[in-house]
Parts: sequence; C-alpha cells; structure tokens
Amino acid sequence: FRPGRSCHDALRVLGRTIERQGTQYVVEADIKAFFDNVDQNQLMAFLAHRVADKRVLRYIRRFLKAGIQEDGVYRASDRGTPQGGVISPLLANLYLHYTLDLWFQRRFQPGCTGSVRLIRYADDYVACFKREADAKRFRIEMEKRLGLFGLEIAPEKTRILAFGPMAQQWAKEQGRRKAETFDFLGFTHYCTTSRNGKWFRVGRKTISRRLSAKLKVFKEWLRANRTLPTAEIMRTTANKLRGHY
Repeated sequence: FRPGRSCHDALRVLGRTIERQGTQYVVEADIKAFFDNVDQNQLMAFLAHRVADKRVLRYIRRFLKAGIQEDGVYRASDRGTPQGGVISPLLANLYLHYTLDLWFQRRFQPGCTGSVRLIRYADDYVACFKREADAKRFRIEMEKRLGLFGLEIAPEKTRILAFGPMAQQWAKEQGRRKAETFDFLGFTHYCTTSRNGKWFRVGRKTISRRLSAKLKVFKEWLRANRTLPTAEIMRTTANKLRGHY
C-alpha cells in the first residue's frame, strides 16, 4: 500500500518492537467496514492540505462519487471509497494518516509513561505498550478519536492483552497454560522462546481458519483434477506450497 513498505516490513517491525522495546501489552483493533465508512468531505479536506490543483481534486471526487453497478443496478456512493478502485489504497492511507497516525504521534504518545508504538498496514493495525494504563487509555481515546471522523471499531475484534516477555509467566500465575494470542496481517502471533530457551521470541503461524479454508479448496481441486498427469499435479502443488511459504 506504500512504495517500499510491504506486509513483511510491518510484521518485522512488530516483532522487533515486542521483543526489544519492552512491550508487555498489545491492543488489537479492528475498524468496522472501514472502506465503506470513510467520510468523503473529511477526506477531501485532508487532500486539500497536500494538493493545490483544483482539477486533481475534482477528479478524485469523481472517483468517490462514481458509485457501483451490481447485478445491473447502479447505486451512487455518498460515503466511503470504492473497494477495488485503483485509488482507494492511497486514499485509505491518507485518511488514517490524519485521523489516527498523527493523533497517536502528536497527541497521545507524549502523555504515555512507557514506550509505545503503533504499527499500521492499510486499515489493519496494532499498538504496543509497556504500561497497562497506557493501553487502557489508548483503547478509550482511540474509539473517541475515530468516532469524530465517522469510523467505528468492532468491539468483538478489539481488545487489550498481555503480550511480551512476561506474558507467559503472568498466564501461569493466573492458572492458564499459555499466554493469549492475537491476529495481524494473516498471522496468529504467540509467545515463545529462542531455540535454547533463554530469550523471548514472537512466534507467527498462519491463521488456522484461513489455512483450513485453503486446504479445503485444494482438496476439491485435487478431486476434480485427479486424472491429470502426476507431474502436472505435483507442479501445481509445489506452486501452492511455495505461495504459502
């Protein structure tokens, strides 16, 4: 979604932040139907900060107002950005830059007592904290901040969890076998240690429900194509495995 910034970069920064910067709490957040709820007037105001050419602004507003045609029925759009539109990822980043990133950096972070970090990729983000009080305050103030710009978090997908070097020990003290996990960019993140057991590490694995869904689709493909030459089946299988890895 940004030149030179991939999902893997975001995952790498997240792992480094939790392992090396004293993170003990993570806030996992999810914006409900983000692309459908972007306030177009607010977005155009943000764009006007960066783009002086009125013709460019008119073109972008036409993108936003173009609407969609579904099953032969046209529906105009007065809210949100068109999902699948070539300009939507850029507009999404710009909208959250003003509504979330700058607010976190300039307003929220200076009031924190421990180290903090926000890692965002498109509309998917997590925040890392050293102090639980900072994490709780972020959870409350983030919801208020997003509400000012027509956005709403999904309560069932937004939570604070202990995640860091002390999380496993705290879980055992509370009678739980393992520390909690969280999902980000297609991976489930969990607490683990280095091979020699001395150092805390962030482990990652594919979200189980997504892996199960892909395996089901592959099983159906095998059933439908089992008469193909073995070499072709193996070549396709190797491609699918390479993609997963």
